[in-house]
Amino acid sequence: MGIENTGRESNLRKELGVWSLTFLAIGAILGPAVAYVPAYVLAYSGPSGLLSWLSAFIMLFITALVFVELGTMWPKAGAVAYYPYRSNGALAGVLNGWPAFIGYSLIMPASLTAVVEYLSFYFPSLYANGVLTYLGVIVAIILGVIVFIIHMYHIGILGNINNALTLFKALSFLIPLIALLAYFNPINLNNPKIGGFAPFGAPGFFAAITATVFAYLGFRQPVNYAEEVKNPSKDIPLAIMLALIITMIYYMIESLAFLGVVDRGIVTSASSWSSITNLAYPYVTAIQVTKMPAANAFIAIIIIAALVAAYTDALIYYGSAARIGYALAKYDRMLPQLFTKLNRQGMPFYSNILVFIVGLIYLALFPSFASVFLLFTDAVLISYAPAAVSLLVFRKVYPNEHRPFRMPMASILAPIAFIVSTLLIYWSGWQAVEISLISALVGLFLLYFYNKYVGGIKKEEIYGGLWLLIYLLALMAVAYFGSTNLNVIPSPWDTVVVVVLSIIFFYWGYYSGVRYNMALLKTTKETKQ
Repeated sequence: MGIENTGRESNLRKELGVWSLTFLAIGAILGPAVAYVPAYVLAYSGPSGLLSWLSAFIMLFITALVFVELGTMWPKAGAVAYYPYRSNGALAGVLNGWPAFIGYSLIMPASLTAVVEYLSFYFPSLYANGVLTYLGVIVAIILGVIVFIIHMYHIGILGNINNALTLFKALSFLIPLIALLAYFNPINLNNPKIGGFAPFGAPGFFAAITATVFAYLGFRQPVNYAEEVKNPSKDIPLAIMLALIITMIYYMIESLAFLGVVDRGIVTSASSWSSITNLAYPYVTAIQVTKMPAANAFIAIIIIAALVAAYTDALIYYGSAARIGYALAKYDRMLPQLFTKLNRQGMPFYSNILVFIVGLIYLALFPSFASVFLLFTDAVLISYAPAAVSLLVFRKVYPNEHRPFRMPMASILAPIAFIVSTLLIYWSGWQAVEISLISALVGLFLLYFYNKYVGGIKKEEIYGGLWLLIYLLALMAVAYFGSTNLNVIPSPWDTVVVVVLSIIFFYWGYYSGVRYNMALLKTTKETKQ
């Protein structure tokens, strides 16, 4: 596992085929969410939460098309940190790339805490008062070391391990789901005694959509690993679409199975839906209330599947974070060039170490899954919106670039993708927005390295990315005064304000990116002359 430098375009191994890529996306989507979120959407919205899976699918499908075009046009490791840098310059690059790195790095400790929380079902000394105990933290660190060791070996090994774990957890969790469906009571779809179909109205439905979006977030993994894909132009689109469709069906079955037994003492009134979020093991509770034969065996299957699901998430996102660190150093030049170095297995060695250290810090600060999941959701979502701007900028500036996949109706769908990403950040609430956006702004210190390695930030790069800085500040202001905090701007008017601001900032970002690239091309031509 010795170290070598990356003077060539790439020493990353191209070992991932379409199914390994699909399982990377499915494995990331069916992470800790698989044991919680399908029940939580019902807590937020009641039976109407079932529709939140379809709504979130449609919203994220549009965003997925953005990344499919970009990922097949320029397949690069950690590419989500590259596109806004390429389209709008250094300022936009750091405000996009740093949140993506932090968000993915946070998922590793969050997933490990979820593993330990589920282990505490059999070993209570690992978890107490809503957080991991000292012993629980030690167990989480040991599990993290194993993740780190796996990422020291070549990508083919990681792909094979993930394929096996993803297939195991998906099929294992289906067994108790099928058992639960045998006890399904249709009246729970619209029972007036417990609030009917939509007991919390539109606000509850929006909250459910936020939760379902969190569950779907892993769909972008094929883009993060794009440089290690054998045939990115064909495999990336197919893998992302397959993953989204398969997991949508899977999650809907999960929610339906839980909904079918809520009348057995889980939900007793319209106001008690929210109590579902207090269940430490929702599907264990669902099995217990049915008093079905072999309940203990089904509970054991649920616990094991949940453990594997959470650990697979840690494994996949750890690699994504390391590749974003690699991209920030190699392509964006925001980190020291040390982080471009690969070991003899073709893995980003020092970037892996950085992710491990960041993960340990956040594990110490937030030793529970509930305390961190909204933070990494927002941090990751911040890196979704700018890509839609980049797509239209590239269409304008590089019209003849080879695009194996072209997003249909891009001039319409790209702005919609930007609006959707912005709304999803906003709907997560003021507390998550505040911490996530401040974390994004802290990333501005990376411009020091850019100054050092590139020789100074040009004014064009400041102008090209200024829109993103003000966009983040404006979003923070609306979240502070909106319905999730002070309620100076009540619902639904706060959502209307966010939509209007999204449209303004999207086109500001687009025109800024076009001007930045035109200035860059002009300088390049003058230099050649």
